[in-house]
Amino acid sequence: MNDLMWILWGALIACGALLLFMLLRTALLRPPKETENSQTPPLPDLDESILAAHLSEAVAIPTVSLVSPDDDGRHFLEFHAWLERTYPALHAAAEKTVINKFSLIYRIKGSDETLKPLCFLSHQDVVPATPEGWEAPPFGGEIKDGYIYGRGSMDMKSQLVATVEAVEYILKHGGTPKRGIYLCFGHDEEVSSEHGAPYIAAYLKERGVSFEYLIDEGGIMADGNILGVPHTIALIGTCEKGYADIKLTSKRDGGHASSPKRPTCLGLLAKAILSIEKHPMKTTFNQPTKELFRDFAPYMRFIFRFFMANRDILSPLLRAVFTLIPMTNSLVRTTFAPTMATGADRRNVLPAESTANINVRILTGDNSAGVLKHIQKTVGKNISAEITNVTEPCPVSPTDTPQYRALTKALKEVWSDLIAAPYMFIAASDARFYYGLTPNVYRFTPFKYALSDQARIHALNERCEVKALVPAVAFFIRCIENSCMD
Repeated sequence: MNDLMWILWGALIACGALLLFMLLRTALLRPPKETENSQTPPLPDLDESILAAHLSEAVAIPTVSLVSPDDDGRHFLEFHAWLERTYPALHAAAEKTVINKFSLIYRIKGSDETLKPLCFLSHQDVVPATPEGWEAPPFGGEIKDGYIYGRGSMDMKSQLVATVEAVEYILKHGGTPKRGIYLCFGHDEEVSSEHGAPYIAAYLKERGVSFEYLIDEGGIMADGNILGVPHTIALIGTCEKGYADIKLTSKRDGGHASSPKRPTCLGLLAKAILSIEKHPMKTTFNQPTKELFRDFAPYMRFIFRFFMANRDILSPLLRAVFTLIPMTNSLVRTTFAPTMATGADRRNVLPAESTANINVRILTGDNSAGVLKHIQKTVGKNISAEITNVTEPCPVSPTDTPQYRALTKALKEVWSDLIAAPYMFIAASDARFYYGLTPNVYRFTPFKYALSDQARIHALNERCEVKALVPAVAFFIRCIENSCMD
């Protein structure tokens, strides 16, 4: 047998051994044994029709984000008055503080003030909506076909209502909590949170407040079959991507459009944008994404489990596949989205200066300096790039802690078939301002949305399923009972 044959046989044996090793790894990856908890009390008795009516009333108050702090905020004051009428036990027990006219802090003192309080965040504001194309008026709060329709019914008055309903229930049925509770409701999350959440967080920090853990909007529940998990899955955001706007500027001699000099100002800018789209930043599996795989993999069907169990070996292939789908692509890299461009103010004029905005969502593990360096190298010396707005990626909150386990325990008590895992929240939330008050910042929305309904957020026919309200409220009740009550 010649040397080539020995090499081929050696390679074949090595490949066979590697495949056997990968199959064995897959076979050994099994779900952990569930520990029985016979002490779990029954779920609270909640009236679905009352919850739906309350969310309907909340949606009917058009708390559209204010463009300026000097804008008329009467709808926010109307919303505050509605909260006071609807939740008397909360307002009787809580110390209420108003920040910058419209943001709210409710503090319910615990009987043991040596314990750090829990904090639940929501925001009162919603994005604008016009009636065209809606099946029901966007600010009518109409209940039909088992849904509450209207702007904010998903983002995020449903979560706000679920939170206050839970606190109201606890105060009426459970008495004073041992651990205190804070509710913090900003009023401008949809317009970059300039006057709400950062001022709330600063106010609390000045008074030495720190939290056991905090829950804000974020990851949702979904059908796990899309990931090969035959269960409902819950995505708990332990961090969020950073945000940046990068301004590209091209300068050339202007003139009349009848005799253009090439390359034109806009032509250079268009080439720069195309180059950015063709040359994305590198992909990587960062810590929260690895934790996502770790926690879901044991429950996956065999073929999915094979790839997850051997992701260290198959990482290049997996990352390449992830880039083919916009949602999963955003989990493995910093993304660039051209969103705005300017040129001349007349159709027959060549602009002397053209600009474009690139909206960037910065992967946890990257930073704005690296992003700017990549973009400037990509567009070349004829285009200038500058950061006009930036928030760096958030720290990653821990998952091997009593606080995270308390959250997942509450989930399992409400949805017994549910599998939870941490992940990187790809959007922005008010939670990013609260890291000075606790390292345990989690982003989770306790509603199960089909893919078709997820597309309704900030869009036409936003709606919340009536039957989803009771378990959502029960989740927050469980969080409070498990962490705050005797």
